[in-house]
Amino acid sequence: MPQHKSKYSRLIKTCALILIILFTNTNLTLAAPTWTDIEEQNRKARQEEQERRQRERGQDVFLQKEKQGAEVAKLPDETPSFTINTIMIQGDESGQFPWVHDLVNKYLGQKIGWQGINIIVKTLTNACIDRGFITTQVLIPEQNLSTGVLRLQLVPGMIKDIKLADPKLRANWQSAFPARPGDILNLRDLEQGLEQMKRVPSQDAEMQLVPGDNPGESIVLITVKQTKPWKLVLSLDDSGSEATGKLQASETFSLDNLFGINDLFNISYNSDAERHGYKLGTRGNSFYYSVPHGYWTYTLSGYEYKYHQTVESDATSFVSSGRSNNLELKAEKLIYRDQTQKTSVSFGVTKARSKSFIDDTEIEIQRRETTAAELAFIHKKYNGQTVIEYTAAYKRGVPWFGAQEDPAANADDQPTTHYNIWTLDTRLSTPVTLGKTKARYSAILSGQYTKDMLYASEFMSIGNRYTVRGFDGEETLSAENGWFLRNELSVPLRNAALEFYLGLDIGQVSGASVDQSIGRTLAGSTFGLRGNLEGAQYDMYIGKPIKKPAGMQTSVPILGFQVLCQI
Repeated sequence: MPQHKSKYSRLIKTCALILIILFTNTNLTLAAPTWTDIEEQNRKARQEEQERRQRERGQDVFLQKEKQGAEVAKLPDETPSFTINTIMIQGDESGQFPWVHDLVNKYLGQKIGWQGINIIVKTLTNACIDRGFITTQVLIPEQNLSTGVLRLQLVPGMIKDIKLADPKLRANWQSAFPARPGDILNLRDLEQGLEQMKRVPSQDAEMQLVPGDNPGESIVLITVKQTKPWKLVLSLDDSGSEATGKLQASETFSLDNLFGINDLFNISYNSDAERHGYKLGTRGNSFYYSVPHGYWTYTLSGYEYKYHQTVESDATSFVSSGRSNNLELKAEKLIYRDQTQKTSVSFGVTKARSKSFIDDTEIEIQRRETTAAELAFIHKKYNGQTVIEYTAAYKRGVPWFGAQEDPAANADDQPTTHYNIWTLDTRLSTPVTLGKTKARYSAILSGQYTKDMLYASEFMSIGNRYTVRGFDGEETLSAENGWFLRNELSVPLRNAALEFYLGLDIGQVSGASVDQSIGRTLAGSTFGLRGNLEGAQYDMYIGKPIKKPAGMQTSVPILGFQVLCQI
């Protein structure tokens, strides 16, 4: 009998708590962050930071450092010379070079002699080289210029073969290189192929061109160096919250070339490191798989995350918990590259689910099952040692793959799952000199804008180690719109294995739900050390707020760390 009474009392308590949540302020409940939303905001900020670091680790390949220059030069006055009204570009593959006609047409109607012809040939040759056709030639056949017609022969350089220097290696160039034997040789195709092979952490690739049997033919010879294809990375940091576990541990197992096609695979497990048991804690696992195909890269990733915490008061106590999972499929294509820059577009679809519970009873009003599609534009440019990268994206909530009906379809004052969100992420890194000391300045400007009212899981959140530093992350500011700017000056000590850094960050949130936040603006500073020590990477820092709302609670100063060890 007492056992039944206990179950009955627990049921009454749970129902009462849910009723309070439902009827205290329904609209506020829908838009205000739940613990599941807060954990999701932190996870999303962590993922975005990891994606930035992954792009930074990528090895961009630019084999051609400077442009030759293909400006239309003024032709000299010479004798003999002839007025040229037609310039013919001959060759079976001349149709593959349509821009050549635009260049030569600028010389029409001019008097041209042999010096002028050589200038035109040099201009066309430089134009070919600048566009990556480094083995293509422009020749001058025998002709009579008195007819007013100048004929030029375009002989494209061809790829005779692409092969590995060591054919016994488990390496695959076919999935990496967009070029094939028999194609016109373009250095951009070869740079792309090397990048796709170098993206594999345990693999490096170099290339050389070997003359073929026939004039204009080249053999692309690829030298590949490989190390151990797998690794285990153990990580410990204090990025969690006091409510669900401050110390967070993760184990990530990575396997390169899983199917031998320059593909990447990893699985990860993370949890609260102190293992508080039923009282509080987090659990999560994720996977990542990526495979290249020439100018395309396809990625499939997913995660599952769970948390629980005990909420205690004088009257009662209960366990608040939540779980969420996410599956994303993305395709990215490089659409342009030259000697110093490259541009890509990507399209991805994400399916997400989340649920919240009180004492194992679901709060159904907080259940989310959504689908979003995102189109992104990525541009990266090098200017010497300065690198700047832009990522502009449009994200749209869509009714695909079983997504729940949009509550805002029948009510204007409800958050919508069919939102329109615009985001911009800009990253700058450049060397600076402080007296005789070499340093590096880096900046990240990230922002989000929408006209819609959003659920809190889609809010822009600031006030943690991934956005505005100087705060402990226990309490953040979040709303539909927002931005943050991170500034960092890093100085190497003795060698590149150790550096200290200074950070100064600022951010702001706004939007339809900003009145539910205790403030709008944050600014903070940080000072830290990071480096490598016997195979372990570490990052230790101290920070403090510079500007925050009066009611916002945070530790002063804040201390943080992260340690990674690779096996």
